Amino acid sequence: MKQTLAIITIGVVPVSEMLPLLTDHVSEEKIKLFSLLGNLSHEEVMTEYALSPGEEPLMTLLSGNVLVDLGKQKVERALQDVIEVLDNQGFDVILLMCSHRFSNLTVRKGILLEPERIIPPLVASIVDGHQVGIIIPVPEMLKFQHKKWQLLQCEPLYELANPIHGTEQDLIEAGEKLVKDGAGVLLLDCLGFHQKHRDLLQKSLDVPVLLSNVLIARLASELLA
Repeated sequence: MKQTLAIITIGVVPVSEMLPLLTDHVSEEKIKLFSLLGNLSHEEVMTEYALSPGEEPLMTLLSGNVLVDLGKQKVERALQDVIEVLDNQGFDVILLMCSHRFSNLTVRKGILLEPERIIPPLVASIVDGHQVGIIIPVPEMLKFQHKKWQLLQCEPLYELANPIHGTEQDLIEAGEKLVKDGAGVLLLDCLGFHQKHRDLLQKSLDVPVLLSNVLIARLASELLA
């Protein structure tokens, strides 16, 4: 049986809640989940991918909920090796679930979806000049946001809420603060946020809430239809 969709994560990312968004168009048996580092120990990861002097950092979550900075170029080379194998195996779509943007990932046969290339312009076209409030999980991610959202007409507002370690009340309070400060649209921009988080905010605050996971999953499902 030909497999149709490969989902690649770098570290530990809960992708199970995405599957219902995809299985309307492709059976779960045709979806392969692959984690580059999720099954490795912290010591194994740091031996192979530790950040070198002058190298661009890539922040990722390892098993045990350990957040580390790795060498982006090392990770990118390893990802390309995995993508080439999956591409040669005949996957129609390869979906990279990652909150970092890469420069040199390529496929020869299938379609490679990189959220960091797709989500920012898509969100910019959806919000159409409205003030966006973005919720991210950790302060370390703030330094990557300005470049990522430069297509938005208005500089976005930011608040923190962690989908893994935080509470529902933390998320609601972050959303309330953004709305109070003028946000008309909220975006949950972390792979750990899922439909339940969006539904909670939308019900509590009565404002549109976008979820990066849903946007990219729907695009993948359209390609598989």
